[in-house]
Amino acid sequence: MTFFRFISLFFVISGIIVALLLYIDIRKHRQSMKIMEAVWPLSGLWGSWLALWAYYRLGRTKPTEPMHMDMNMNMNMDMPKHSNTSSMQMPGSTPPDWRQVTLSTLHCGAGCTLADILGEWFTYLIPLFIGGSILAGQWVLDYILALFFGIFFQYAAIQAMEHLPVKRALQKALKADFLSLTAWQAGMYGWMAIVMFGLFPNLALPKNSFEYWFMMQIAMCAGFLTSFPVNRFLIRKGIKHGM
Repeated sequence: MTFFRFISLFFVISGIIVALLLYIDIRKHRQSMKIMEAVWPLSGLWGSWLALWAYYRLGRTKPTEPMHMDMNMNMNMDMPKHSNTSSMQMPGSTPPDWRQVTLSTLHCGAGCTLADILGEWFTYLIPLFIGGSILAGQWVLDYILALFFGIFFQYAAIQAMEHLPVKRALQKALKADFLSLTAWQAGMYGWMAIVMFGLFPNLALPKNSFEYWFMMQIAMCAGFLTSFPVNRFLIRKGIKHGM
């Protein structure tokens, strides 16, 4: 076994273990926003032990916390509908807290993660060509799925906070997450391009190998880094709510 294969094996299996640990713990510590119960295990698949740390640092709730948080959240989200008092914080007045941005980016990335997993395995089983290129077909499918799942995740978050009509909530979800989802996928594609054309130009890593999925884990990290500043901008401008 080569060192690269050993490292790949370690991180891919670690990601699966962390995702299972998060799933088990969340069943005992329910999230105030239900969609986050899917976000954390999906984040664990690529974030591994760092995602586990982030969960305990930022996401784990106390047994009595969810209802209290839901009440506060609903009160805060209802305020703009009835009041424009001067005490309300205007978009752009202060930079969002890093915790809010981190959670929002993980929430955004969970849809991308699910999309990339499904898209990669689909094109492994059924190759998809666009313009004669299997890579183009693969990445276009990944992007379409990322938009679909990402906007659904954002829609679920918006409905949990604001309870809007379906059409309006979907429009708001698209506006809130289109740029951040695109930024995440751009980071992911950027790293995988480096892998394919730089690190392994003469050796295509099989999609059913640990090495390939270890590179995909790093690609998700790259997606997080490129999406983080976009999420920060969107939250600061009031286009997107911080988590």
